[in-house]
Amino acid sequence: MKKATLFLGLAILLFSCGSDTDSSSASSVHGNLTNLPEGSSVYLDYLTQTEIMTKDTAVIDGDGAYAFDFNVDQLGYYRLRINNQNFINLILEPNEAPAISGDGSNLMDTYTVEGSTGSQLLKEFNIAIKKDYMYQDSLNKYFQMNQNDPQVFMDIKQKSMGSENQLKLYFKKLADENPGSLIGLAAVQQLDPEVHIDVYKKVDEALAQTISNTPYYAPFHQRVESLTKISVGGEAPDFMVNDKDGNPIKLSDLRGSVVLVDFWASWCRPCRAENPNVVKAYNTYHSKGFDVFSVSLDGLPQQQSPKNAWIDAINKDGLIWKNHGSELQGWQSSFVQLYGIQGIPFTILIDREGKIIGKNLRGAALEEKLAEIFG
Repeated sequence: MKKATLFLGLAILLFSCGSDTDSSSASSVHGNLTNLPEGSSVYLDYLTQTEIMTKDTAVIDGDGAYAFDFNVDQLGYYRLRINNQNFINLILEPNEAPAISGDGSNLMDTYTVEGSTGSQLLKEFNIAIKKDYMYQDSLNKYFQMNQNDPQVFMDIKQKSMGSENQLKLYFKKLADENPGSLIGLAAVQQLDPEVHIDVYKKVDEALAQTISNTPYYAPFHQRVESLTKISVGGEAPDFMVNDKDGNPIKLSDLRGSVVLVDFWASWCRPCRAENPNVVKAYNTYHSKGFDVFSVSLDGLPQQQSPKNAWIDAINKDGLIWKNHGSELQGWQSSFVQLYGIQGIPFTILIDREGKIIGKNLRGAALEEKLAEIFG
């Protein structure tokens, strides 16, 4: 399961039309929203990875017009919000006064933007995501009606991968052409860093020159540094956590074994689904020098008894190896930043000398790699 962050995916899907609103008459975000009662409120929020701050409130007049008094004073991700289910995200720069108009009953699918290049690019970005999502959904529905036909499965798989690849090419092009901008930051994070670490580094270097004083740069820069540290061939960063009994255990204590470092959590369904494969690998290769170092991200704010949930999951899933550790701090755990973890399950396979020889190997891929190592 992925960590919830500002960036981006389907959480900020936007759509487009045209606009003829004159933006020269206002000094901040303004426009016209139809199908909203006179006197309705709209809100302008400023977004970071850790908080949402409402900067201003505007009131819809009898003609559907609105204008915020707040002048954009810092580059950032913003949100024009009617309510928590009806909003759009924007990229705004200081002194921009974009005209944002649309149907107030369905802003996401009808809004238009003038006077903000970043917001226009963000809209196009989300159109591309939504287009692929709808196409993939249609393929899935067609497969459900023809799932017993092997040829249909192969055709759908090919079409699905083709659409995904086109979307990835779009993200890469957007990041390559806008490396020092927030849209470049949004685009690059849709790419697999294992495949596109060069693009991540390019964007990181460009952002250092353009947005280093904003709250968006440091988290991304830290992630790129972490990705560089944990590249295949490099040494796995050592760290220490407490085990179930509160005793400290270190990754380096397992030096001499081939080790799967498995980041997971009791609340993570994909992790729990993968656990039988890890158990099978452990039972098959432990006697030959394979071990598992399980690290839990239990400790989310909504968990009432994270330690109990963690231990219960270990027992229920039959995770019989010795090394289980956790800080019980969820996504705030120190190893999350150390390893640049964006989602779980997340695994690192290290050799007897502590060098990384594989990342995110699961199921058949893990079995194949271990068979290669141990014969």
